[in-house]
Formats: sequence, structure tokens, C-alpha cells
Amino acid sequence: MVESAPGAKTREMIMVHDAFRREFGLLAELARGVADGDRGRAELVAGHIELMSSVLHHHHHAEDTSIWPRLLERCPEEIAPSVHLMEEQHERIAATITELEAAVAAWRGTGDAAVGTALAEALDRMVPAVLEHLDAEERQVLPLIEKHITAAEWDQMTAEVVGSTPQDKAPVVLGMMMYEGHPQAVQEAVDKLPPDARDFIKEMAPKAYAAYAEQVYGTPNPPHGDVLNG
Repeated sequence: MVESAPGAKTREMIMVHDAFRREFGLLAELARGVADGDRGRAELVAGHIELMSSVLHHHHHAEDTSIWPRLLERCPEEIAPSVHLMEEQHERIAATITELEAAVAAWRGTGDAAVGTALAEALDRMVPAVLEHLDAEERQVLPLIEKHITAAEWDQMTAEVVGSTPQDKAPVVLGMMMYEGHPQAVQEAVDKLPPDARDFIKEMAPKAYAAYAEQVYGTPNPPHGDVLNG
């Protein structure tokens, strides 16, 4: 990292990880809860699974292209084993997402209970891998990111992830991340928005997620990730 450049702040990453812990921790239960033949509910839950899989995929892609190469260049001895672990975990999770996509496509139009059960079982296999990866990244990689990645480089990565989110889902996804985020992390995320949009988005995004959660979970206040996975 350029010595005079401010370093990355990774509180925002913890906020994102906590959202992943919560949302992925609830997916299998959602799939199992769809009544046989309830196509409307299956479509809703399938859309949520696809959204979460897409957000996670783009999050990992941004790390693979923007963060790991810089860390390998700047602190190879410290980071090499961890980067190889992160890449291996990303590949394993990506393979499970591909499996999920096929199951979701077969289920969403019918709500067939047997297919829904197979989908839930695929989610049961995926979630421990996601949780293991998030925990390992926080322990092994975030301290090195703060030491060797600049704030500008970090912002570039987060902007790439935000830019990959469908515009109509962006308020929901931001609200999803803010839902149990530390106030400082929330503010850091908001500060990256255009100045004239910050107050509006900070107020609107939590409302967008609350309305979305009401549809998906039947409550605007789903349980926090530490309760689900603790």
C-alpha cells in the first residue's frame, strides 16, 4: 500500500457478512415452508434465493479480481495461504450455486414439494461452507486488507459490487446490509453515495428491506445472523 494513502476500513465488510449469515441461514427453512404446488410462494422464495446467490457471487468476484491480486503482490508471505483458501472456498461455493440454479429453475414454476426438498437439502450443504468462508475471511484476511489495501482501492471494489446489483433491487440490498450493521459501518456505506442522495437512501433503504422481508419472511424483523448461527 502507498504509505501516505489512507487504509481500507473493513467494518462495512463485517456488515455485509452479517447480512449473508442471516439471509443464507434462513433460506432452507423458506424452501421447506412452501406448500406443495404453491407456485406463487415458490416464485417469491426462488427469486430471493436467486438474489442472494447473485449478490454473493458478485461479492466474491470483486474480491477475486480487485483484492487478492493486490494482497499477493504486497504481502505474499503473509497472505498466500489465506488467498488460496479463499479462492478454493469461492470455487466450492460457486459450484453449489450452480447446483442451486438448476433446482430453483425446476421448482419455481411448480412449487413441487419433492423438488423443494431437494433444493432445501442443497441449501443445507451450502450454508456451512458460506459460514466457514465468512469466518475465515474475517480472521485471516481483513487485518491484512486494512494494512495493505488503500481506502480508494477498497471503495473501488465496493463500487463494483454495488454496480452489479439490479437497480430495482439496490434499495432492498442496501437495507438488507444495513439491517443489523454497526452504525459506523452504515454511515461509511452511506458516505460513498452521491451527497444529494445520502439522506434519502439512508431513510428509504431500511423501509425497502422491511417491506421485502415482510413478503419473504412474514415479518419486517427477521432474526439476526448471530441468533441463527450462534
